[in-house]
Amino acid sequence: MPAGGSAHGGAMTNSEWKERWHEVERFRLMAQETTDPVATALLLDIVLDLEAGLNELVDVEAQGLPGLGAAARVAGLVD
Repeated sequence: MPAGGSAHGGAMTNSEWKERWHEVERFRLMAQETTDPVATALLLDIVLDLEAGLNELVDVEAQGLPGLGAAARVAGLVD
C-alpha cells in the first residue's frame, strides 16, 4: 500500500485507518510482552515510526476533508 493513502488511491477508508492503528497496537503489545531488551527497543522504535506516519496522514487528511475526515475519527480526535 502506498505510504500516503489507500491501495486504490486517494484518501484511506475508515477500515484502512483502523487496520493501521491496530498494527501500531500489535507492535506496542509485542514490545510489552518481550523479555529481550534489544527486541523491546526495536519494537518501540517501530511503534514510534508507525505513529509518526499515522499522525502525518491525519494532518494531511484534516487539511483536505470537512470535519477532519476519517483519520481523525478513527484516532479518536473527533466524534
